[in-house]
Amino acid sequence: MARARKPAAGRVPGATQIVEPPFHDLTRDQLSVFLYVALLPDETRDIVRDLGLSVPGFRTEALGDIERCDLMADEIRANPGAAREVMRVLAKAFEQPPLPSQPLTPEGAADLLQVCSGDSALALSLWRVLSDRERAVRDAARPVLDWLAQEYYGPRQEAEGSAPESPPREGADPAKRLRELERVVERANTRAEEARLKAEAQREKLQVQLKEARAREAQALEEAARARDAAEGARRDLARADAALAAAQSTDAAQDAQRARALARDLEGKAAALEGRLERARARESELEARLEAAERARPEPRPPPAADSGGEGGVEAEPEEAMATWLMPVYTREFYDSLEGWDRRIQRAAFKQAHLLAQDHRHPSLRALPLEGLPGYYRVRVATDVRLIYRRGERQNGVEILSLIDREDLDRYIKQAKTRG
Repeated sequence: MARARKPAAGRVPGATQIVEPPFHDLTRDQLSVFLYVALLPDETRDIVRDLGLSVPGFRTEALGDIERCDLMADEIRANPGAAREVMRVLAKAFEQPPLPSQPLTPEGAADLLQVCSGDSALALSLWRVLSDRERAVRDAARPVLDWLAQEYYGPRQEAEGSAPESPPREGADPAKRLRELERVVERANTRAEEARLKAEAQREKLQVQLKEARAREAQALEEAARARDAAEGARRDLARADAALAAAQSTDAAQDAQRARALARDLEGKAAALEGRLERARARESELEARLEAAERARPEPRPPPAADSGGEGGVEAEPEEAMATWLMPVYTREFYDSLEGWDRRIQRAAFKQAHLLAQDHRHPSLRALPLEGLPGYYRVRVATDVRLIYRRGERQNGVEILSLIDREDLDRYIKQAKTRG
């Protein structure tokens, strides 16, 4: 197929019979092959770049000419306005379609396409023009023939002042005629060899492009298969996750119970460890308390002012004087060990210290023991600025129950819950 261009000849004036072609009505292959035949590779490359077209996963500059034509065909069929770039390039190369003022019938259009479909299109067209009845029509072939001679034979070399060489006549020198014929044959063979080499190069180029296109197609199919497998795996994972979620939601109660049992075991272990540490610290604490009491007896015992902090009590009053001052070791309840969670070690140690001190002397100035309003027998002592320890007198006269370690702001809530439990 001819891909080279030559300057367009002058057009015969007349009413035009052409319109802008509706490229988007063609099939993808029909439009693609038209673009391949009508445009040069550099032109298709420029159009793809100007339209901003691309193939996912491939570099645009690595696409072959056929693939670029397929890409442009898809874009024009989806967006007919994109055909303006193709029309601009065609107009620049050819000015306008041939025979613009000649009306074509379907039969004439078929004849025109059949004439131009092969490598002999130019020869057939020249043969038809040179066979016309009108001399003016026949003379229209002369500029084309002169241009072909210039293209194929190059400028004619003539001696200055000499007449152009005419072909040998019949009866001329046989040797001279033979040499002339040999030159003609040699030129024909040269043109045939050049045409064969061009066709071979074009065939090899097309084979390379076809091989590349098939390789890219195989790669695209492989990637699509991997993507499908990944999507199927994701769907299976989603189904398993949904099933696991449904099972988890149906067994929330059992899991909560299991977590509660595990937490209870953990707290029991912690309680045992704390009790062991407490036993080891008792001797040291007893010694320190004895020293402290001895020091306090040596000076007048200060009386703390009434506490003014609110914790659910109305008017507050201290632990009554008739309360037992000889309480033995405090009794730590399960509620107390549960309330230790969330407090740092410093607060926990201070809570045990205050409980032990409470068992020794509830009137100690650092305790500030006050009753809880509405809960007879319940008292609170100060552990830190905003931390209180709740206790009550045990059923035995020599015991005191350590109930809870809470924030001062939670006293009202604790009183309400205690009343509900009672």
